[in-house]
Amino acid sequence: MTPKAVERLLTQDARILARRDTPVIDQEIESQRQAALEIFYQWQDGLVQFQDIVPFCVVLERKVRLNHDLIKWEQQHLID
Repeated sequence: MTPKAVERLLTQDARILARRDTPVIDQEIESQRQAALEIFYQWQDGLVQFQDIVPFCVVLERKVRLNHDLIKWEQQHLID
């Protein structure tokens, strides 16, 4: 998992997945995303190692992969 992949996961894919039932936000996914995002920012600031982010992202990445088609559809319709 690269920093760029983690950033995309946290700022795009997991964000869309958490908001798939707009206006209701999936609080479980969103809280996991926020926790991972906080560690990602700490890594950017040099406070933690990149490996500290990976356990958080593995769970989110699995959920994103399972919902790949839904996320793709959401991205296409959000752009239109």
